[in-house]
Amino acid sequence: MTPLALSGAPYDRGVAHGAALKPAIEAHLAAWLGSLAEAGLGEPRAYVAGLLAATDFVPAIERHTPDLMQEVLGIAAGAGVSPDLILGLQLLDEEWAHRVRTADARPLEKCSSVGIVSAGGPTWIGQTMDLGGYTDGFQALLAPAANGGRPAALVFTVAGMIGLMGVNAAGVGVCVNALPQLPSAPRGLPVAFVLRRLLQATSLAEAADLVLSLPHATNQHYLIAEPGRARSFEASAAGVAEYRAPDSSRILHTNHPLAAEGAPEPASARVNTVARLEALQARLSTGAPGLGEIKASLSSCDDPRNPVCRIRGEPGGLIAFTTGAMISALEPSRIETWVSPGPPSLAGYTRFDLASDDE
Repeated sequence: MTPLALSGAPYDRGVAHGAALKPAIEAHLAAWLGSLAEAGLGEPRAYVAGLLAATDFVPAIERHTPDLMQEVLGIAAGAGVSPDLILGLQLLDEEWAHRVRTADARPLEKCSSVGIVSAGGPTWIGQTMDLGGYTDGFQALLAPAANGGRPAALVFTVAGMIGLMGVNAAGVGVCVNALPQLPSAPRGLPVAFVLRRLLQATSLAEAADLVLSLPHATNQHYLIAEPGRARSFEASAAGVAEYRAPDSSRILHTNHPLAAEGAPEPASARVNTVARLEALQARLSTGAPGLGEIKASLSSCDDPRNPVCRIRGEPGGLIAFTTGAMISALEPSRIETWVSPGPPSLAGYTRFDLASDDE
């Protein structure tokens, strides 16, 4: 995959994104709307309109990330599609939370993240991004340029979305995973906007302050790293708790809270999220794991019913699919990233360099 360079004012960046990926955005929207219909949610465009009417995310978006709202409007203009549909497309986690609140849907367990601080080596951050199988073929890599004191970045996404995971030229990497046991709300800042706002930070300390102060709409874990350090935050509409791993040099997280007080425990020791965490722990908790070990962990299927790397048609009938994976090596003088546009066990990885702000 080739990074899509984006520069200029926020709206112009969005227009460039929308115009460059117009066919993919149209096809992605059709596939997304089709998945809503298949889920029995009624006429999909009416459902999206109802989602936007029943929630109130725009005030927080416009207050805390007005530039990203302009980018979303630009994507719609560049692709020639409805701004409401493009806004709805940003709300992947929020749509499912709304579905859980209003239609008694089953919470999804998706995405696995890894942070490893190597003594005398790079700090590693990476994850699988598990979404619906309808996203396959629409993976994209955005490369927003530095602007207004905010660093350049590499952002993995799907066509029409502002971002799913990424790293910036200041050496700040951000990964996310859902925490369905924690509360969500129909207002506050959605995950995609939090992610991109964190990627505008120039240090882990700045990003951590943002996580702790932003109003979170949705239950989500944010793993944030910079050269020499990584931190883990479990955010929800009820607040933010920092997870302090037993070994601060290794943070492994899936989809159940490890720090948030009052969160219910997973119902079974073999539920999907626990099985995936155990697989990561077995592979990465000892020794000195590097790129090879992290790639293998995010490509693993140690428990066939609960694999870290999810492929459509896998045993157990899981509806999630590993839309992509991203691994970054953070050092003061260089930032290297490996991206897989699909399940890494099948798609493999492509390496990218992001020039450090120190250069």
